[in-house]
Amino acid sequence: MLPRWQTLVALVPLFGLTELGLHQWFSSRAPAFEDYAALAPQLLALKKPGEPVVVAPRWAEPLVRQAAGTAFPLHELARADDTGFRRFLEVSLLGAEAEALAEFKLLERRRVGPFELRVRENPRHEPIEFDFVAAAERGDMQVFNEQGNARSSCPWVEHARASTGGLHGHVTYPRRRFECDGGRFVGVTLIEDQGYRPRRCVLAQPPALGSLVIRFAAAPASQRLVGWAGFSYFLGRDGNGGPITLSAKAETRQLGRHVHRPEHGWERFAFDRAGEAGPVELTVHSDTRELRDFCFALEAR
Repeated sequence: MLPRWQTLVALVPLFGLTELGLHQWFSSRAPAFEDYAALAPQLLALKKPGEPVVVAPRWAEPLVRQAAGTAFPLHELARADDTGFRRFLEVSLLGAEAEALAEFKLLERRRVGPFELRVRENPRHEPIEFDFVAAAERGDMQVFNEQGNARSSCPWVEHARASTGGLHGHVTYPRRRFECDGGRFVGVTLIEDQGYRPRRCVLAQPPALGSLVIRFAAAPASQRLVGWAGFSYFLGRDGNGGPITLSAKAETRQLGRHVHRPEHGWERFAFDRAGEAGPVELTVHSDTRELRDFCFALEAR
């Protein structure tokens, strides 16, 4: 029989292996509900306006949003893309890293229980001079149906009947919108892109005949207009209904034209603007008479 001291010495490696095993288990264990609750005040204290929160891995985002919903304002959560924001706040668990932020410079990191909060700086940041979607949500524009040289105005309505299409149905039709002839309208809603992420955009239903015209009376000076176009990807991925054309002009000068097909998902485009300020007029046209839930976002940069 070994002396007691030799027995204790022999158990040291076993204690070390046990400690290592427990460390590995705790570091790979998904956080409990109370861990998310403890994270919330720390996350909200570090969160700054204009710095979107990104959660890695992505499956944990709904859990973080449930605990700290105000850290995810809609215009940041459903942003058109990442280039318009200088900094991001990443919430990491299980050592995960958001792929979209992998090349962003790490400015600060903080451990909160099983989470790590990381402030990252975007190396491809492009300041947004004017957000056309935000202007549309306020009703700061004019909307017309145009056929030939004739235009009919679409009035702004504050309390229209909002509706959702339910499972496999149309996107949400907002309460505040411009209502046009034929039961069609323009308003701000959300669609899902080809990665099934939310995108906030202007829902623009072109008329059965002619075109839809959206006029922003005073957009500040910018070098270009950067835009995105799409349909609900779940509903449009088969490419039914053909393309939609969105064109832009400043006064009488044409800025550009984008032809969008539903199966392309959320698609980026850009028009040169040459640093000028003033009215911007968008025209949306479909070659078919059927109802089309076309959606776009636009920013002056």
